[in-house]
Amino acid sequence: MNGSFYRLLGILTLSALSGWAAWKFIPGSELDRRAFETVARGSYNPPLFLTGNGRPATPWSLRVMATAGKSKSSQAPMIVSLEDDLKGFFQSSPPAPVDVAVIFNNFLRLGKTHAACAALLSWESPDPIGLGALEKVMARFDSLVMAAPLSRGAVPGVMPPAFRRGSVAETSVHGDLADMPLVNRIPIPGLVLDGENAMAGFSVLESETTGKPPNLLARWEDRVVLSFPLLTVIQRLKISLDQVEIRLGECIRLGSQGAVIPIDRYGRFTQAVKNQPAFAKITAESIIDIDPAAFPADAPDPLILRDDQSAAEPATRAFSKTLSSLIAALGSDSGLTPAQTFPRLGMNWEIGILATLVAALGLISRLAGFSRYVGFVVLSMVCLIAQWLGVGMASVWLPGLPALAIIATAVVILNLIPKPMHTPAASIEILPAPEPAMVTINPIAIKEKKVPVAKKAPPKKTAKKAAPKKSPPPKGPTKK
Repeated sequence: MNGSFYRLLGILTLSALSGWAAWKFIPGSELDRRAFETVARGSYNPPLFLTGNGRPATPWSLRVMATAGKSKSSQAPMIVSLEDDLKGFFQSSPPAPVDVAVIFNNFLRLGKTHAACAALLSWESPDPIGLGALEKVMARFDSLVMAAPLSRGAVPGVMPPAFRRGSVAETSVHGDLADMPLVNRIPIPGLVLDGENAMAGFSVLESETTGKPPNLLARWEDRVVLSFPLLTVIQRLKISLDQVEIRLGECIRLGSQGAVIPIDRYGRFTQAVKNQPAFAKITAESIIDIDPAAFPADAPDPLILRDDQSAAEPATRAFSKTLSSLIAALGSDSGLTPAQTFPRLGMNWEIGILATLVAALGLISRLAGFSRYVGFVVLSMVCLIAQWLGVGMASVWLPGLPALAIIATAVVILNLIPKPMHTPAASIEILPAPEPAMVTINPIAIKEKKVPVAKKAPPKKTAKKAAPKKSPPPKGPTKK
């Protein structure tokens, strides 16, 4: 009796400890995320875009693809168009470094300290004075995003500091990076990417063919570089790159309250980009002498300088054409449904559920062998069905994994700890002694058994000495 009680007590104690450890440490882990995604697929059509970490303060939040979406005009950027200088307004055509410095200086005059430059700032033999003036003006911005094309060549180039500041480490990206595009150099020599606060993102990837969904990510050495439109959206949200969560094949999450951008395993934007005009568009010539009162006060950050010159490369013109629509699509969440939150129950409720489960295991453990395992299977199925109904109907995330941990621990302990062998005490019945029977003894029939007595060995006789023989007298003449 004592052996069975201590065995049951050990099973319940270890099961309760394993359930408490799972309840404490599993929420927020990758196992919890995979479990929630698996359960959610039973009620929602993929692809699923998850946010949160499953803890009480930040529960799981789910978004799916919307049936129809349209980019919000409020997310479209303010464009300053660098067009053909037909009137000779600038010093040279295309504009020289000093001309670009004047344009950027007027950005600051209008109070725009967050800017982006989608035009490629490259000159064969730039004026050193104008180039120095441009670098000084670029350093005055609070944040500045530059653009440059990237390619992959036999001789790799050194990653510029601006691209390193606008990239994330490979270790911070979730998923297999083997399918992402590889780059290792900037194909345009002498590209200006200076500025202490400047970050750089790629405009196009020369190794990728046109007509595919736009790439948002690429690998360079041990870093993952971002595209220029994605960096401008991050700049608008005023978040650091440490707050950007990248999950290949799922989404890019821009901060806790930012947009959720669906991507495939190649790092490409999976949502259809619809045509969206810019919030406002003015020419680079008109911004130089524009009155600050006439400038739109509600213009979103950042103010973007775009290259619309007819002499620009075809890839640059195609990039400028889709820039406004792509930025609006990345920042608007137009292709996803509103986030649906799946909170957890209160701490008291969850502990009560797990305690009830431990008590039920105590009752099942007392059953016979086959019936006991049937009870374990039924209890596991009840936990799984309750977890599925909680997500699909009640929109709550129950402690299903801790419950399964409790059941698994009980099964393992029952197999490891042998059941004590109880030998029942044999019932001894004391019978009365039988009365002695009257036996008639026949003295004639009883013969006394004689035990042979060992005979003593006769004493040895001492040998007698033989008498000496008398020699016969010598023979002589017989006397008569």
